[in-house]
Amino acid sequence: MESIRSTINYLYEDKLIRKSSFHYMIPAIIGLVFGQISPIVGGICISASLGEVPFSALSTVEPINLIFSAIGSLVGVGCGITISKCSGSGDKDTAARIFTRAVIAAVVAAVVVSVAMLVFHDPLLRFLRATPENFAFAREYLTVLLLGSVPIVLFFAGDYILTDDNDPGLVLVANMVAAVVNILGNVIGMEVLHLHIGASAFAMVLGDLCACIIFLKHFKKKDSLCRFVKPERKEGDPSILSALKPGTPMAIMYLMFTIQMIVQNLVLSSESGTSGLGNSAVIDNLVLFLTIFTASTSEPVMPLASSYFGEGNHCGTLLVKRSMYHLGLCILAPIIIVLVAVPQLFMALFSVQDPIMLETLPFAIRIVCLNALFTFTNDSMVNYLSATERERLANVSYAIQIVVNIAATLGLANVVGMDAPWYGTMLANVCACLFLLIAGRLFKGYVKQYPENALVLTGGNTDAAQIDEWHTDTLKVLGQEQTNAVWQKVIEPFLASDANEPNQLCSYSIIRRDNGDTAAILRYGGHTSLKHLLLGEEGGEEEDEAELSHVYGECVRSEFNTLRRLMINFKAA
Repeated sequence: MESIRSTINYLYEDKLIRKSSFHYMIPAIIGLVFGQISPIVGGICISASLGEVPFSALSTVEPINLIFSAIGSLVGVGCGITISKCSGSGDKDTAARIFTRAVIAAVVAAVVVSVAMLVFHDPLLRFLRATPENFAFAREYLTVLLLGSVPIVLFFAGDYILTDDNDPGLVLVANMVAAVVNILGNVIGMEVLHLHIGASAFAMVLGDLCACIIFLKHFKKKDSLCRFVKPERKEGDPSILSALKPGTPMAIMYLMFTIQMIVQNLVLSSESGTSGLGNSAVIDNLVLFLTIFTASTSEPVMPLASSYFGEGNHCGTLLVKRSMYHLGLCILAPIIIVLVAVPQLFMALFSVQDPIMLETLPFAIRIVCLNALFTFTNDSMVNYLSATERERLANVSYAIQIVVNIAATLGLANVVGMDAPWYGTMLANVCACLFLLIAGRLFKGYVKQYPENALVLTGGNTDAAQIDEWHTDTLKVLGQEQTNAVWQKVIEPFLASDANEPNQLCSYSIIRRDNGDTAAILRYGGHTSLKHLLLGEEGGEEEDEAELSHVYGECVRSEFNTLRRLMINFKAA
């Protein structure tokens, strides 16, 4: 055992994971900056042009928008993770059928929910605590939102699916276009033409529709797993419910946000009427801003970890969890420190004049910012669970959040007044974190690294001394015949190819899967230009061969989390 453990060096695999994560993270951050700032700009335009009463209507309608986000995330995350697993095992035909059926399910769900809400929109708004002052504004905004529900859902789902299908660059472009259209629509509609609040909702729907049109470019990629095919289910295919199951934690999260916002509006409207709803609208925009950083650093866990999981590499999944969490904290912490120190920086965006809002908002902003740390921690763990087929535990954690949030918010309303929703949300997040860390045993890997099923894990640059070390390590765990096969079909062809650039960083690993099969894997990144990183252009002409895990004794080549992978599988003895 000691001889095997001496072949474990996490450094190079971890470096490649971080390198790969930036392919997902940088487009996600830029896309989310545009995507989340556009509704903030919409709120600013409504507040400046129409006043604080119409602005408060946004808080009333936002729970409906979150319901469509739940539908989009269920389809997008579930289908995306399933496709990532197909990428790991190489089953492209199954991925295409799952994708087609998932898109149909998303459209049907959006239409059914929209029609039901259009029929009952007045009772629905009264339930959502619309006040007599903002009722007409809320109804106008809601009507436009419901009529545009299909592009809203498809845009939200497409973000996840196309990212998991190795096209984060196109997702970035689509998000930027959607945001620019939304912002221009709000500025022109509100500030120039002085239209009603429905113009702001129309600008959002139009932006999402433009993004969906841009998504169509993805289907021209010859190596795309997402293709529209006959929506049939063949023998061995997962059902649509099974395929979307990994998305249930994210969908429940948005439903939780919906319930949380309804309770929040109930408490705030009861305490201070329209001023309370104005408070809620400002905090909603703050949450949108913080989501840029919490989501962009936690969501890459899903495609990264699910690909390692599909490969059967448990050590890799743990490395993803650890590396992405540490990186996310480094990005999120400075933002939180600034906003906690000077909350007035965010308040100034909305020209707040109401005395009650001026008095209560600074503390609310501080506690919501601190809560973002717990939100990020929860999201990272839930995304990891979703990627590794442990969705049930993630669902339970969200159920705990819902119960604790409602109980704490309503229970504290008579004690701390308008601050009750923020205390309730933080307490719910803390309880969920503790549950996941203890019941899910997710402490593992955050501090100490574990080899799990890795027999060899090393890497470095491909100089002669390094290759000799790999050969020695391989002989410790594989027989002479298998070692020769690895060298003849993987290592030597790679060293002789153009892919072996000077100072090329590689990781070399040998894993033993749960079924007893063994795989030797060489991963490398190459030199990636900023243009490739942002626009997702192809990095070379390497053929994408079948990468099925049951192809034994032959080198299989593929893209793996935006890196390149050479792999040879050996059947269990």
